[in-house]
Amino acid sequence: MIDMENENEQMLKIDFAFTDEFGQESRLTKTFTDAVLEHGSYLEFLVDEFKHFMLGAGFSQKTVSKIQIIEEK
Repeated sequence: MIDMENENEQMLKIDFAFTDEFGQESRLTKTFTDAVLEHGSYLEFLVDEFKHFMLGAGFSQKTVSKIQIIEEK
């Protein structure tokens, strides 16, 4: 989701949420300037942020490291 914070600058806002089997919610909401995306693709950026969220929500590094971008040929 892209929000306009002011007339001249675009912001990217991401929001991930996970509810465990006990009903406890983990949530990550971040807002970035568009400059953060100048060094890579949107997809790579979102996957990296999702991995950070998964680690913070308590998933193991072994599980999170299995998340990969696979390009079809």
